[in-house]
Amino acid sequence: MVRAPLPSMLSYRVVSPIRTPIPPYPRTSVPSVDSLDRLYRRIADVLLREPGTAVTVGDLYQHLVPYRTVRTELGFGELAEYEHALLRLLSGERDYLVVERADVQEEFQRELRTPNPILGVYRDYAEVAVYLNPYAPDPGALEDVTAPPPPRAAAAHAPAPVLTSAAAVEEAAAALPHVESLRLTDPEPVPPPPRPRLRACPGCRNALPQGREVRFCPFCGKALAPIPCPECSTMVEPDWRFCATCGWPRDGGSALPPESRLR
Repeated sequence: MVRAPLPSMLSYRVVSPIRTPIPPYPRTSVPSVDSLDRLYRRIADVLLREPGTAVTVGDLYQHLVPYRTVRTELGFGELAEYEHALLRLLSGERDYLVVERADVQEEFQRELRTPNPILGVYRDYAEVAVYLNPYAPDPGALEDVTAPPPPRAAAAHAPAPVLTSAAAVEEAAAALPHVESLRLTDPEPVPPPPRPRLRACPGCRNALPQGREVRFCPFCGKALAPIPCPECSTMVEPDWRFCATCGWPRDGGSALPPESRLR
């Protein structure tokens, strides 16, 4: 009986979740240094000063190259640009960085191929280790011939950038000036003007005419203002029955005797 020959061990491919760094493909031309090269050089400078240090994805955006620290130095105008560059590095673009788990790096690559990628997806893998590709070019060889462009100032008519991650929304909200909410209230109603108070005659209680000087009631003839005494010219008040000086009777009755006037 003839046995079939065993297949060669080279025909099998062992798939491992651990990514093995490979030499990058040589570049046919030397492109100008962009934000991706600057971010890699910044990360490499920190890691090369402390070789052998275990670094995770969370260490990159929280401690080594946080956005608030490198945004001006590397020319990132907004958080979305920074997250896009960091996601490209973690996906293995230009073979600068190697993520320890190959499945995670492949997920970053798939996310970048979508029409609207979630730029902050790497935050879900903050505990995954990452290290420099030993075959990557020397960071010092990436000479930046031009300074990074200053952060772009948003024009007054330009639409606000669309933030695609929760962290981007939180950071953008913190950067906005605090504005207190306004509550519209109805204006206080203007009170109507007071109605003119009617004056009544103290004798007959009829309403007296308005808008003119009334010295006598037109209904009962009662005096409403002081009148001069015909005897001594002293002003006699409307409610007085006699003159306070000479005793002249106002109602036309008998006058007081002289001895009574002197009391």
